[in-house]
Amino acid sequence: MKKLYFPILFLAFFSIFLAHYFVSGQAVYGDGIGYYAYLHSWYFDADADFTNEYKHIYNQENNNSQDPQTAEVVQIVGTNATGQALNHFSPGMAILLLPFYVLADGIVIIANVLRASLARSGYSDVYQIMTGMGAILYVVISMWLSERILQRCKLSHFISRVAVFLLFFATCLLYYGSFDVLNSHFASYFLSVLFLYHFFTLRKIPQLKQYFFLGCIAGLLGLTRPQDALIGIVVLLDIWRRVKRGDVSWPQAARRLMLFVFPAVIIFALLVFQWITTFDTFDTHPYFLWMNSTSEHGPSFDFFGSLFHPSNGLLTRTPIVFVALVFFFYLVKKRKTTYILQLLFVFFCLQFVLISLQGGWSAAAYGGRMYISSLPFFLLLLAMLLSWLRQKFGKHMLFLVMSFFVCLNVLSIASFVLFEKGVNGGRQVLQFLLKSEITAKNTQGG
Repeated sequence: MKKLYFPILFLAFFSIFLAHYFVSGQAVYGDGIGYYAYLHSWYFDADADFTNEYKHIYNQENNNSQDPQTAEVVQIVGTNATGQALNHFSPGMAILLLPFYVLADGIVIIANVLRASLARSGYSDVYQIMTGMGAILYVVISMWLSERILQRCKLSHFISRVAVFLLFFATCLLYYGSFDVLNSHFASYFLSVLFLYHFFTLRKIPQLKQYFFLGCIAGLLGLTRPQDALIGIVVLLDIWRRVKRGDVSWPQAARRLMLFVFPAVIIFALLVFQWITTFDTFDTHPYFLWMNSTSEHGPSFDFFGSLFHPSNGLLTRTPIVFVALVFFFYLVKKRKTTYILQLLFVFFCLQFVLISLQGGWSAAAYGGRMYISSLPFFLLLLAMLLSWLRQKFGKHMLFLVMSFFVCLNVLSIASFVLFEKGVNGGRQVLQFLLKSEITAKNTQGG
């Protein structure tokens, strides 16, 4: 049964994804259109002009048409002075999913050779389902890596598994890892866990190549969501600490720093280059609009909304994270925090400041999704908390806590999907259920 654990999780997440796909008719909508545009533009057009991608009309019939219709004007985003679509979404997610997109095209080509007549447009069901499956595969791999990280922290296999299960099923990871997968959020968590996994490897086996790997991952995190690149502070502080302790000399530290910073900067520069060549002026990019968002009383933004907003706040929408944060301050008071926790807390604080200033957290989305790359910090805290609860109260308390917060999150997701989500979510679910009921009554009446 242990060997089937992760395959079962994959099948469960994929089943949720397919059920949602069956109801909505597609998996690409909202912000996902911007992320998905990279795949079509890179593979079919071999360019970085996303204008035709933003003119595509997303619905099930048009997606699967042999000659899909397009809108007269660019949708969702604006255009620059030349009329080119301003795709401000980042390409990290598309880099991870490109192999699955190519595989989907191969399936379509082979199927058409066998006279299946599938649309080879890049938007049809085969492409969206295959890329969605790829995203879910990354989610399951990140769960496996999360368990390995906790075990490297000398936590038991049982505690590691329960902690990872609780983090995924009691936070927004459940929603973005199964229901709404074609966004950047799965990539943020996967890459942040991969970064932390290599960081633990570095601490155990301090090889120079690990700094290069960490730099590459940090760069990819920046390509996924720019604020995720702040995770690099973990390596920078670790290098500084090694120098202060006399573990490495200043020349050795400089070598490590260069190996880390160089690939990170080069990779992130690809995104900056796209911004420079696409946007007319720096302050027209949505990421920087907060700089002009001022009133007579000063900058107009809700500094603590990303944490405490009743609908979108990280701590209010997913209270298990709030419990973990309270436990962290308890550990601080008892002087029992670990070095890794301290580093990740600095990363979390930097993210909080940038996310609060940027303001993207206020968009209609489930939970504190902009903090997903910080969730490994809360994973470590949850594992330590569960270990403490097990010692004090036994396994029964663990299952009670897990059941309560998982049920709470599932109900919260259901509320969001049915009553709050505006795009391809609750409204379509309710319409589908209503149509099904009407069809059933007509059938019975006939």
